[in-house]
Parts: sequence; C-alpha cells; structure tokens
Amino acid sequence: MSGFFQSEIVRESIKEMEELQQQIIKDTFKAPIMSKEEKKEHVELMRTFLEKQKNLYFRLSLSDDPEALEMKERIEEAAKFLGFDGNNVNRYVRCRTTTRSPPHIVSTMVRL
Repeated sequence: MSGFFQSEIVRESIKEMEELQQQIIKDTFKAPIMSKEEKKEHVELMRTFLEKQKNLYFRLSLSDDPEALEMKERIEEAAKFLGFDGNNVNRYVRCRTTTRSPPHIVSTMVRL
C-alpha cells in the first residue's frame, strides 16, 4: 500500500464514504415509502457523500503518489465511460458537490 493510502485521514475518509454509500444504497430502495422528512435526510446524506468524494478527488489531485495518481486516472476513466469529458472532471466535481442542490432536485425527491 502506498503512502497516500496509509494516511490515517485518507483511510478514515474512505471508510466513512463506504459506510455512507452502503446507507444510501439501502435507503434508496425505501424511497417510495419514505416520509418527506426522510427523503430530505436521504438527500442530505447524498450531499455529504458527494462532498467526501470531492475531498478525496482533490487529495488525489494534489498527490504525487503513484497509487493515488492511478486511482485518479481510474475515476477520470469512469467519468468518461459515463459520458463526461475526462478533461473536465475537476469542474464536474466542483459543480456537483456544492452545499446547495438545485431546489427542483430536492422538491422532486420529496414528492416521489
């Protein structure tokens, strides 16, 4: 394991992301029967997850560790596979993880 991934801060961040992702997946299946408040909490959980993803990507971008750079490249390749321009992943990550989501996204989720 590289120095980047041996960092306690990075390891804890990844662990938190894994736990959040598990909770988001689990809760997504319950979305049709969630109350409005539960849906708002679910959206907030997704925001938290996206913010942690942004922070990890930022750390990867600053690192010169070979394994960190490899992971950053894999993220960029996945973004391309999903239809995003690989050169603009940084811009996409910044745009998608602002602290406020467009109101129509939250209201749509709550109405479902």
